[in-house]
Amino acid sequence: MKTRSLRRHSPLITPMDRISAYLMAAPTIILFLMFCIYPAVHVFVVSFYKYDGITSMIWKGLENYERVFLDASWWKTVWNTVQMGVCIPMLQIPLALLFAVILNGKLKGKNFFRTMLFLPSITSTAVMGVIFSFMFSSYNGIVNGFLINSGMIDRPIEWLGNEWTAKLVIILFSAWSSVGFYMVLFLSGLQKIPGEVYESAAVDGANTTQTFFKITVPMLGSMFRTVVMLAILNAMKLFDSVKVLTGGGPGKKTEVMTMYIYRYFFEPTSGKPQRGYASALSIVGLCVISIVAFLYMLASKKSVEAEQ
Repeated sequence: MKTRSLRRHSPLITPMDRISAYLMAAPTIILFLMFCIYPAVHVFVVSFYKYDGITSMIWKGLENYERVFLDASWWKTVWNTVQMGVCIPMLQIPLALLFAVILNGKLKGKNFFRTMLFLPSITSTAVMGVIFSFMFSSYNGIVNGFLINSGMIDRPIEWLGNEWTAKLVIILFSAWSSVGFYMVLFLSGLQKIPGEVYESAAVDGANTTQTFFKITVPMLGSMFRTVVMLAILNAMKLFDSVKVLTGGGPGKKTEVMTMYIYRYFFEPTSGKPQRGYASALSIVGLCVISIVAFLYMLASKKSVEAEQ
């Protein structure tokens, strides 16, 4: 009884401890409210107005949203985003997993190769975009030069002048620029797999392919799902690589959602910025990305349940 009364009257956490905790958390909470919550609420509110960022706002109700759903150019950018948002992870994730498996083994100089593969993830997109632009240049690019000298093509390909080849270059660029980041995530997952599991598989006579598909991939399940989710969401938010490589061309055929929103918010084709309409586009774009994420989570949940 004495012990219980002491615990009741001598709490482990004093009021001063609580105040100190709140004070330490306050800067993070304030910054989160300022740079995350407030902008999101502001965009949602502005989406119901006609607003150019300079003059006073004029209430438009749902007119901006009606315009979004009738805007064929917008839905073309949504389709472009979904296309590349699916293709980029399909190339990115297998490469990241392959590199992670190779560099997790007993390879000489593996730290050097890890650094080189991770380097594009921390390099400026503008710098890498210029390099890719030179590589895929129509007349003096390295890629065309190699293909012509090897006899694979007779004349240069206009890589960035055609819709499908331009999308291919964007997909290659985006996959290459982030593959090192996902490789590091897979490496962290691989290093948590006990070595005894592989030793037992070797004793049972499992070859490399069987070990990979029967042990490595299943034991990377949770990490694999996380990486796929991150890759899809990052691909759906594609902006910088398209801006640097094609600017949305040729003929805006590679324009993605974020570029379309950016154009109306900052670079109107004529007149003043249309920030009310750009805000409505942002809300609809967020809904599109949320739907894609929800569908993936639903499919992922069903696959986990099927495995169990």
